[in-house]
Formats: sequence, C-alpha cells, structure tokens
Amino acid sequence: MSAVRTLSDIEINALADGELSGEAAAEARLAVAAGDEAQRAALAWPQELSGQLHLAYDGALAEALPSRTARLFRPALSLPLPKGIRRFAAAAAIAAAAAGAGYLAGMQSVGGDAQGPGFVQAALGAHKVYASEVRHPVEVAGTDSEHLGKWLSKRLGADFEVPQIKDAGFTLVGGRLLAEAARPAALLMYEDGNGRRVTLYIEKGQGAAESAMRHAASGTLDAYYWTNGALACALTGELDDAGLKLVAKTVYAALERG
Repeated sequence: MSAVRTLSDIEINALADGELSGEAAAEARLAVAAGDEAQRAALAWPQELSGQLHLAYDGALAEALPSRTARLFRPALSLPLPKGIRRFAAAAAIAAAAAGAGYLAGMQSVGGDAQGPGFVQAALGAHKVYASEVRHPVEVAGTDSEHLGKWLSKRLGADFEVPQIKDAGFTLVGGRLLAEAARPAALLMYEDGNGRRVTLYIEKGQGAAESAMRHAASGTLDAYYWTNGALACALTGELDDAGLKLVAKTVYAALERG
C-alpha cells in the first residue's frame, strides 16, 4: 500500500480557495480524505476563515469605494496575488478605511474609478477581450436570440429573456457563454449605428438582495451594475456617462419585463 501524500500548506489553501481544478483538485481531495485528522482540520480552517470574512465584509465589498479611498488602496490591491489572499487584502483594506478614513459615513456615494464587486470586474475584463473582436465577437448571432436566451438561461440555471434595446439605439450582435470562478456567465453584445459596442454580463445571483444600480470604472471603460437576487448584471461600454446610464436603464427595464 502506497503512503498517503501529505499536502503542503500552499496546496491546502489553494484547494480551500477553489484555485485547483481537474486532476489536481481531485488528487488533493483524495489526499485529504485519506490523510490524518490534522490535515483535514488544516483544510477546514481556511474554509471557515473564508466564510467568516465573507459574512463580515461581502456587504462592504459590494459597495464602491469613494474615489479618494480607492486611490489610496489601488496600488496594494493591484498586485498579482493569489485569489484567496486578494480577498483577505481587500477585506483588510476596507476595514482599515472604515476605521481610519470615515468610510462608513460615505458608503452611499459611488466612486467613479472604483471597480465594484467581483462580477463587475469580470464584466469589465470580458468587454475588453470581446468588444474589439472583429470576426468572432460572439458564439451565437443576435438573429437567433430566442435560442440564445434559452441556451444561456439553461447554462446559468436562471431564466431570463435576451433584452432588445433598439429604443436606446443598440442592436443585438449576439452572445456567448463564459466561465467565472468555475461558474457559468453570459455575455451579450450590442452595437449602435456608429459601431460602438456595449456588453451585458449576467451571472446567476448568489442570493444577494436587490441592489440599486451603481457605477464602476476601469480606465476608459465604465459599467453600471445591479443585482436582483436571481441575476447579477453589469452593462459595460465606452460611452459618456449619460448615454451608458440610459442604455443600462433600458436593459434593466427589459429584463424586468421578461
């Protein structure tokens, strides 16, 4: 009988944070299952800590930082750290801001250069990748929107109809399936008569309560995002603020009707 492999601290934390996948994840889980009680306890600790951090700070992380606070912490939070450490760093930064910079008093203001919660960052990234694509911007063309909506709804596990926003001057180009942290996500792309594109990123809501529409930005990209429990949505584009907000409101209304 072969000896049971003992996982390193790095492997245990990577498994707890969902950083491992495929054969590596399966091998690590087998090692934990066959290991001693101390090894199983070592895995349970980061999972418990992660749960406590989510409980304590998820509400704050969903709020946009005021511009001055965002500028203070951006250099520290932009380092290429592992995802689990990034979460802890973000939570610590927000806690420090709340204690020392009067953040709690200004939580209702929306910082124009804050990047918002995780799904908004994913939306901004997806727009950067696909909006400039010429030959293959989408998987399913907008001419087959009914199939597109049914397919993406099934993959996300949340029903929605593909919004039609011609009233706002944008026609559906099509859509594609994405993966964000092992969860499926949908990306719908729209284009106006001048060739300007906006993208609508949709994830299945993680039980979050309905939130008001909020603004986030990254460089020249802006986004308006919201959650309603069933869906988490972000509308992204390089339009002026009034124009993007109008399109976002049109999308929001179309999803509500659907």
